[in-house]
Amino acid sequence: MQIIAINEPELCYLGLFRMALSETNLEERLTAITAVRHDVIGGRLELLPDGTDGGWVNEPENANLALWVAKTSVVRHEATHMLADIQRRYEDRNERKLNVAEHIGKLVYLSIQDQKNQGLQVRGGILEQVSDIAKENGIRGARDKDTLRKIWNAYRGVVHLGIAMDYCEEAADPALNVLHVAEHFRKALCENAPQKTKDPYVDQGDQISFAYKSDTWGPRFRDRGLPFTVG
Repeated sequence: MQIIAINEPELCYLGLFRMALSETNLEERLTAITAVRHDVIGGRLELLPDGTDGGWVNEPENANLALWVAKTSVVRHEATHMLADIQRRYEDRNERKLNVAEHIGKLVYLSIQDQKNQGLQVRGGILEQVSDIAKENGIRGARDKDTLRKIWNAYRGVVHLGIAMDYCEEAADPALNVLHVAEHFRKALCENAPQKTKDPYVDQGDQISFAYKSDTWGPRFRDRGLPFTVG
């Protein structure tokens, strides 16, 4: 299982991280997540000159930050173009696939909660239910069970973040922590199996877990003394 540490500023950009997860394999997703992080930092850097006329660059205590900004400018520029390509793929095809996979994940979770633990590919199972609903409502790209199986296999390890975001939005409870809710859904999917089987709905090794880490802020704009990195 891949564990992705999310720092304080990045909590405001979970939608971009979800978009990064719409890439079709683990390597592409991790690359996209790094691009999102550089984009977040780029946005924060744009805020620095406000009210200071850029004088922060010349302050001795900010020397390391100014040097880091200069050395990583090319990387942030490349990340901006990469994100544009990711967004184009997302809007063209990947968003629909991720939405379908998240819907399947929600049905799996509800089945677990109801203690039914329905199978996905069995007759009358979850994939067939999704296919029937898609046919009834004319939903493109979700009517064929084989297509649904491929989508679920490709995205089942990352659906928990989007499910959690939807849940928190619908609950409208400010006390809810999206990452904590996502962990709840992630564990439910990897710790439960369909009836009469031992293999879980989602293998933990296929999952990406998002964890809040307050000590991984970066770069440290006003909290000096810690490294400027994108982890």
